[in-house]
Amino acid sequence: MIPQESSAWLPSRIGCLTASRFAGAIAKTRTGWAASRQKTMIELLAERMTGFAAEHYVNPAMQWGLDHEAQAWERYEEETGIMVAKSGLFMHPSIPFCGATPDRLIGNDGLGESKCPTTTTHITWIMNGVVPEEYQPQMLLQLACTGRQWVEFVSFDPRVPPKQQLFIRRFAPHKEKVEEAEIMAREFLAELELMFEKITEA
Repeated sequence: MIPQESSAWLPSRIGCLTASRFAGAIAKTRTGWAASRQKTMIELLAERMTGFAAEHYVNPAMQWGLDHEAQAWERYEEETGIMVAKSGLFMHPSIPFCGATPDRLIGNDGLGESKCPTTTTHITWIMNGVVPEEYQPQMLLQLACTGRQWVEFVSFDPRVPPKQQLFIRRFAPHKEKVEEAEIMAREFLAELELMFEKITEA
């Protein structure tokens, strides 16, 4: 594990398919791959060719989430009595250029993924009562890279009444789902490698 605070963390991610990018890399429409797959591939090609990480715009809602992540985990520890630890970058043991940086480590078998969304999104997740589907690919790749068994999904919004501020659901997929994610990651990276060779040899 490469600590997130270390100078090696960001350079180690350059050109890699990471868990935060995985949903975009495998997204599909009714007619085929979504545009996000090509966008992700081009970003990674650019990183490999330049050695610099792609820049991503951080809007106010995203900054809100970053600013309140630590508070979310403090509330989680208070609510559950379970202590968490900061994580770092885990590279997949057998898939080159594939890694994940979970938000937290929980015990020996668990991970933690927190979101601090808009209030309307937070309420929607509470009403639905399940782990949001759009974040499941990210968590599947986290499990694949770390070898852990489950992810605690945590949504936090300090703007609502205290009893509704924390939404917690555990994501514990079957082993087959993690293996499917690994297959898709290998396929994406193989395609990326072919494109890289084609461009650099042109």
